[in-house]
Amino acid sequence: MDQQQQGISVVVPTLNRGRFLIDTLHDLLAQKHRPLEIMVVDQSREEDPVLLGLVCRYPDLFSYHKVPFRGLPLARNYGWQHVKYDAVVFVDDDIRCGPSLVSEHLRGLTRPNIGMVAGGIDERSSFENNSLAPGQFNSWTATPQRGFTPTGDCLVKHVPGGNFSAWRSVLRAAGGFDEALAIGAALYEETELCLRVRKCGFDIYFNGSARLQHLSAGDGGCRVPDLPEYMGSLAHNRAILIGRHLHWFQTPVAYLRLFLLFISYAAHYHTLRVFRPGIAGFLKGVKAAKQAPVCSHYTHEEPA
Repeated sequence: MDQQQQGISVVVPTLNRGRFLIDTLHDLLAQKHRPLEIMVVDQSREEDPVLLGLVCRYPDLFSYHKVPFRGLPLARNYGWQHVKYDAVVFVDDDIRCGPSLVSEHLRGLTRPNIGMVAGGIDERSSFENNSLAPGQFNSWTATPQRGFTPTGDCLVKHVPGGNFSAWRSVLRAAGGFDEALAIGAALYEETELCLRVRKCGFDIYFNGSARLQHLSAGDGGCRVPDLPEYMGSLAHNRAILIGRHLHWFQTPVAYLRLFLLFISYAAHYHTLRVFRPGIAGFLKGVKAAKQAPVCSHYTHEEPA
């Protein structure tokens, strides 16, 4: 299909983001590319009348879904299984972007053998090392390296959570987002998916021109303010990365790196409360790594 005729669906999972979400949706409405679908997967407890009013004003562009569950991997799995188009862009609900975001994602997706595209991100408060090559993965320590601030393009090993795209058919072939990673802040869920996509034989492309600004909203979303709970989810999800995607001779190094993370957090926050939940999460993650990725199958109604 010609790139100008290829439809694009943008999936925006949201949880209690208010005005941030409305600004995000206005930027998506201003995208130059058509055909376009903007799917909002709303996990908030209360309905937002401003959001519903905006959706009602643009019924040809918006697809609004109020869901009963919470969890970023679940919302993304629900999204890609319900979208109209095979090209799917995933963004956070607290971003701002220019009018060429989705067309730049499509430009990357239509390159030969590309299964996913990583976009560029400008963080309001960035602590990234801009000298790093974007989207690398250290397979000795199971550490994803970000560095998604450049403006160029290259092949990468993983995507940033708040700005990436994929073919729906590729997500289906890889098994979707693993909902076992939905605990806490769902750390590493995109990285783990990308490693499976690459095992399926697809490349992942970084297009720095598919760019947005991440605002890092202070409330809402899936952040975990409780340190022990955060450490439990970090250890659990990192154990899944290690168990599924590292060679046996790399795992001791990765385990040591994880233990050093425990020590680093304990020293920084002057507490030993990170160890018990961290070890418990790690042991659960080791068991989960031996299981197939969990991806719920949602009923998909084809558009009329």
